[in-house]
Amino acid sequence: MPRQNMSYMVPEPLEPLNVEEMKFWLRIMEEHAIFIKSGLPKDNSDLIDEAESFQREFESLRVRAERVQNDKKFMEIVTDAQVLVKDFYTYKRGLLHQMLECKLAGCNFPLFLDHMAREAEYFLRLLEKMKNCRVALSGGTKAQENVFWLRIMADHTYFISHLLDPSERKLIQTANEFSQEFDELFLQGRDFSSMLQGYPEVPSFKRFIQDVRVSVLRLRDFKRAAQDMIEECRLVGLIPALLADHFRREAEHFLLILTMMEKGVVKNMAVASLEDIGETPLMETIIDTNDKCKIPTLMKPGRDEDFPEEVREPEIEPVLEPKVEVEMVTNEKMNSKIKMSKEPKYSKLESKGKAFQEKEVVKAEAILQEENVNPVMEKVESKTSDVKYKWTGKWPRQLGKKPE
Repeated sequence: MPRQNMSYMVPEPLEPLNVEEMKFWLRIMEEHAIFIKSGLPKDNSDLIDEAESFQREFESLRVRAERVQNDKKFMEIVTDAQVLVKDFYTYKRGLLHQMLECKLAGCNFPLFLDHMAREAEYFLRLLEKMKNCRVALSGGTKAQENVFWLRIMADHTYFISHLLDPSERKLIQTANEFSQEFDELFLQGRDFSSMLQGYPEVPSFKRFIQDVRVSVLRLRDFKRAAQDMIEECRLVGLIPALLADHFRREAEHFLLILTMMEKGVVKNMAVASLEDIGETPLMETIIDTNDKCKIPTLMKPGRDEDFPEEVREPEIEPVLEPKVEVEMVTNEKMNSKIKMSKEPKYSKLESKGKAFQEKEVVKAEAILQEENVNPVMEKVESKTSDVKYKWTGKWPRQLGKKPE
């Protein structure tokens, strides 16, 4: 009996990474609106109302994401979230600029507003991937992903340190030590992001990811302990319990990403997917390291036909009355020169031209001996119509063809 095709009664499952990322970041954005609202001055009712509006809209999207059951509904949430997050990002940057220009007071650190704006920009990039039907956490280089999250973790340590009561000296010291540790990891991650552009992973970078994991685990435990003490009223400071829980969940999310990196879910792409680190890749294409380098051939001073026409040295024109110059260096007069000129008996044969040079040198030495001078021969130059080489202290270099 032939089998009948089975008709499924449930929709095709969505990509779990996209759904979980959507729910995680919608909750983060909702809490950002709560933090901004609580830090605004009470007389800025318009800004407070706008923050409350963002809080309600993100909460509504989060509820829809919890109940989504098909791709069509999910893509509708992605589209709505893109519009809302863009507006929220603009709102955060506007508040930041007002604070930097001393036009807005309140209890929100400017760095905290910048911190939340960077996370909104990161969420926008994830939404763009979801809209293009790609897994949200599969793109971007591992180094750049680490750079983004390490800066987020470092910011958390600074916020904790500055929101603790000054009497909590031990906790402040611990937070400051974490700040220094994550600042160093952030700089190291940025170095790897630059060095690994267009190249595969190396063992030192894998060791770096392991170091990051160990540090984030310790920081997560510190945040969890601080959250417990805040909820039990055993910590003195200005940190709300929701903010402590917010910091802890982001650390756990970073640990999830690190695990996916080690498992190979997050790929090490050549082109950056994040611009948050403020660096544009210098190489738009991947360099093929297997290509052999082409070494240019060096031009050797060989025969005349090996030289191009434009670089050949001019031929020596015949001289009827060549002069032989002999430069002498003595112990008494270092710069004295003796010049002599003789008519050559041989002007056509090369060997006789050389004999003529030797004879002139002998005559010069005889004259100097009569004057009781001990000469040191330094250089003898001769120019004749038939001499083929220019003689120096080095091997003779060919100048050109012999004139016909």
